[in-house]
Amino acid sequence: MRFRKWPRPTQYQETSRKRAAFLTKQRREREALPLFAHMVAAGQHSVEEEMARRAEWWPRQQQDRRDERAAVWRKARARLFALPAERRRTIRALWRECPYPADPYSFADFLHQIEVGKLDIARPGWRFHARVQPRTTMTPTTFAEAFRQIGRRKLSPSGVPGDADTLLFCGNLGKGILFVDRFVDPGGEPAVTFDVRGVCSSDDLALIERLAQAAEDRPVTARLVERPLPRTEDGAPAEPHRLLILACSATKRRDAGWIDAVDRYDGPLWQTVRAVCPDRMRIKVAVLSARYGFLDSRSPVEDYDARLTPDLAQRMIAGGMNRRWPRPPSARKPDTYGDSPGCQIASLSNHGTRPFTDVALAGGHLYIGVMRAFLDGFRDLRCVAPDARITEINGPIGIMRQQVRGWLEERWP
Repeated sequence: MRFRKWPRPTQYQETSRKRAAFLTKQRREREALPLFAHMVAAGQHSVEEEMARRAEWWPRQQQDRRDERAAVWRKARARLFALPAERRRTIRALWRECPYPADPYSFADFLHQIEVGKLDIARPGWRFHARVQPRTTMTPTTFAEAFRQIGRRKLSPSGVPGDADTLLFCGNLGKGILFVDRFVDPGGEPAVTFDVRGVCSSDDLALIERLAQAAEDRPVTARLVERPLPRTEDGAPAEPHRLLILACSATKRRDAGWIDAVDRYDGPLWQTVRAVCPDRMRIKVAVLSARYGFLDSRSPVEDYDARLTPDLAQRMIAGGMNRRWPRPPSARKPDTYGDSPGCQIASLSNHGTRPFTDVALAGGHLYIGVMRAFLDGFRDLRCVAPDARITEINGPIGIMRQQVRGWLEERWP
């Protein structure tokens, strides 16, 4: 168990400063009562007598304190071992990680808080226990409640520019982000067509069509759109789309204000990316930040100091594709800070219209674990092709720089 040892009793160390302090104390006692100074002086003993008294008292006082702490420790341990074995193991594990001092009094108070119910061993106060509340609409009653309009463009059903207005919507029915295009073919039937892109089951598609029909005064058709990748005769992607997800770095440029993430981070791997791909036209680069989560490297960020801990990594994975990062500074603040991983990676892949066929994950083991956990979600959103090649780059920094450079300079087979 975590326990800070108390030093053994030592002999009293006599110094000139202690002698001078004792003589000053006696002088001030005499000066406090000047009319009775001679009487006060008669009752005072010499400095040699004081040093001898302290030499006898000091080891005894240390031993008394040591015995007192030992008694408190034995009493607390007896209370601990009186508990059931499973509860005792949980309490000992909490004691090893809690921020309390490793002394008997803190341990006794630690057990007392558990007994009176002030400390819940399942949810200790020094851990972060965020309630996972994804921004989803599980049972929408109207189309406006399930989807929010995010844009408008001129596009015909065939995908080329036209005269008809196409409204763009975004929503989440519980399985991931859905993008819906609403358009009317001016030269065809007067029906309204809703193209759905994303993870959508047949039940969800039927729900979307029913909600859209209630909001429209014309017949509605909802269909799930999956745009196939152009491939060669041997089945390989004809136009590779590559993505590098890179961990943030502790070394940053200290420029004030907001600058692009690719310019803010100044670690060795980021220097390699800027040197090999200065324009980053053919390769998209995303960052996994301990503060901002998944982020497009072109997004501006402030200077900050945060590290990815195991607890934070678990919170990111538990939050899933829809949890926004960074988190609000207070629980009373609205959950409108930052952006979700799904939105960031979806924007890099043109919202699933051009999924990535070659993905590289580069960073430490904690970062790699978070990136690996989100890959299935990126595939479900059609941001990453199901048969995409995945490359993990992890190791000593020198070898990682070589592997990142090799991946960036690699030609598609």
